[in-house]
Amino acid sequence: MFMDENKKGINQEVKEELKDILEQSEDKSEAILQAAERTATERSKALIKAIQVQQERAESDKAYRETLNLRPLNREEKDFYEKLKSPKQAITADQIDIIPTSIIDKTMEDIKKESALLGLVTFTPADVKKWITASHSGTFGWGGLTDELVQEVSGEIRTLNIELAKLHVMLIIPKAIRDLSLPFVDKYFMAVLKEVFHDGLEYGYLQGHKENEPVGVYYQIDKSTNNTHTAKTAQVIKNFSPKALAPILKTLCNNGKRTISKLYLVCNPLDRYEFVNPAMYGDTINGGYVSKAFMPIEVIESVNNPQGKALLTIPGVYTMGNYSMKIDEYKETKAIEDADLIIAKTYANGRADDDNCAVVIDVTKLEEYVPKFESVSAPAPAPTPAGTGA
Repeated sequence: MFMDENKKGINQEVKEELKDILEQSEDKSEAILQAAERTATERSKALIKAIQVQQERAESDKAYRETLNLRPLNREEKDFYEKLKSPKQAITADQIDIIPTSIIDKTMEDIKKESALLGLVTFTPADVKKWITASHSGTFGWGGLTDELVQEVSGEIRTLNIELAKLHVMLIIPKAIRDLSLPFVDKYFMAVLKEVFHDGLEYGYLQGHKENEPVGVYYQIDKSTNNTHTAKTAQVIKNFSPKALAPILKTLCNNGKRTISKLYLVCNPLDRYEFVNPAMYGDTINGGYVSKAFMPIEVIESVNNPQGKALLTIPGVYTMGNYSMKIDEYKETKAIEDADLIIAKTYANGRADDDNCAVVIDVTKLEEYVPKFESVSAPAPAPTPAGTGA
């Protein structure tokens, strides 16, 4: 609920205010950050108000409080939020606080539940610097392990070094929130953390390709030029018939090492309406529409997916991790009257088990499904018996 409320649009008055900030300031970098502060504060109004109302009612209504599912906080989390409520004293340029890993793990868990796209991703525990990823090798051996077998198995195993890339996000901690009890501070903080993480993680999973970024599934893992990963070539399919999907499924099964019972198609919302739905759904004789794909395909929309392209992929073959998220007050900007700007920095990385786990298609080449109707001729009339007359 909070995520939806927090994403409401900015009104025209605030847009004009943002325009003035950007146009009139001589320091453009500072102006951009001030505009970001103002935008985030405006978008947080509904969330702040909702949490304030919740705490006020919960103080006198025990049954209502129980419906809020407030998290029981451990000692590390309580200490962190106590410092967060007084950032001028605890979070300075000289002292950096680390967000407890339990908060990061719970945030990632909630994001997976709320984001269909990130539900395809395997997240590592937040206190792990390196993680082993591996394709299903289809390799085994009875008896002693031979050198040949060890070499073959080792070729399927890779290490995800989570310390190679950084993700920076901006958080607004309004002063009004600091007046609330710790469970409600936690509720606000995690709601904002989920929102700012969401787009960054989706972008990394899909389109990361530069130095210090995850390797997104639109790019090849081991091919790059000038520290930029090489984009995969988009394949052309016109429909979702067994014949059209055969080369896609052959790639996704990784030379027969994976079985596939369901596909996930990731696309931009605009492309879903214009190309995917017309190609995937057809009307029935009795009315209504049904999927005409020969196997289950779940469509996932993402605004972070580039227009004109789509992915056909499977779950559980992409690993992403965050390690040691730190925050400090952003001293380079002027403090706004009712909120402090907090910058969160985390080591984060991600990559697929192999390049075969996601296939890029040119979504504009999909053709509208046209039902086939067979013409059935009426039977010829029986000949009149001779001598009976016309």
